[in-house]
Amino acid sequence: AGQVLRALDLGPPAIVSRNDIVVLSYFRSGVAIQTEGRAMGRAGVGDRLRVMNLTSRSAVTGTVLSDGTVEVAGPR
Repeated sequence: AGQVLRALDLGPPAIVSRNDIVVLSYFRSGVAIQTEGRAMGRAGVGDRLRVMNLTSRSAVTGTVLSDGTVEVAGPR
């Protein structure tokens, strides 16, 4: 109370929190792969998020979708 809000203090709500288990999705040329990962940060819809793939233990970056899934882009 009594503090000024700055523009960078406002933004869309986070739907994924640090350490949440999320679904990682990869779609490319008719191939769809899904696995579980652990969020390494907090993010809202459309945000980029680093996630640790629980199977391979490697870190990947993807985009958070409205259902909390993180879509990982393949090589172009």
